Amino acid sequence: MSATQAEASPLDVTLGQIRRLPCKFIKGKSDTPPIILKTIAQELSGTGKNILPVIVRLVGEDKYQAILNTQILDAARLVHLDFVWCIVVNQAMQKQVEVELGQTLWVNLATASEQDLADTLTYLASQPGSPLKGLEATIAASKIAAEDRSTWQDFTPITKLKCGITKGKKLDALATAFYLTPPPPPPAPPDAISIKQASRAAIFERLAYLTSHKLSGFGTVDPEAVSDLIASADRSKWKSLTPITKLGCGIDTAKLKALKTLFTL
Repeated sequence: MSATQAEASPLDVTLGQIRRLPCKFIKGKSDTPPIILKTIAQELSGTGKNILPVIVRLVGEDKYQAILNTQILDAARLVHLDFVWCIVVNQAMQKQVEVELGQTLWVNLATASEQDLADTLTYLASQPGSPLKGLEATIAASKIAAEDRSTWQDFTPITKLKCGITKGKKLDALATAFYLTPPPPPPAPPDAISIKQASRAAIFERLAYLTSHKLSGFGTVDPEAVSDLIASADRSKWKSLTPITKLGCGIDTAKLKALKTLFTL
């Protein structure tokens, strides 16, 4: 990279690449002891540049916030350097940097194995002042791993597992190490059809849509069995979908709202 390219406008930012940025555009101050800053400053004075880049985040027009290696920025100012080499990151990349440095754990709760769950919970419980202190991590991990976590939107279902993690500080503590990837949205549903005239195949198609995507509590419904029951019922006099709840097929009144989006009379 040429000097001209390196000193391009700070607005010309490429995330993840090293940029030579003016110190005056970067905010941030470290708590590094003065003697260490002096030592760093001596090195920078001799070479005129830093080897270890300062990690910064763009916060505005010509404005950056130093988030890591801020001691280099402090030392550069001591010896009146106009520029420092930096890597510009966004918030998501900042998390990756912290993970790479071993400063934080970042485990997908939806896909983590039982062992990874146990190891992470053990680590969290061991931290000073942790609200999870005393948690039986292996027991909690076993109960969490046994659940279908693919549709979880947050950590709340854990509080119903009786594993020692309750609402409040204990549940909040999980967010320091775990995350959830929201499930992708389901495809467009089949067109609504008349329940009175629908064939067994058409009924199955719509029930399978609800059950396969676990929508509105249909994850435990057997679409094959329910399709058989509805198809064999005398639907000619139905005035609503309520008779479905009397077929003993696992569909109650709470699930009828979802059915009304796929079936008419």
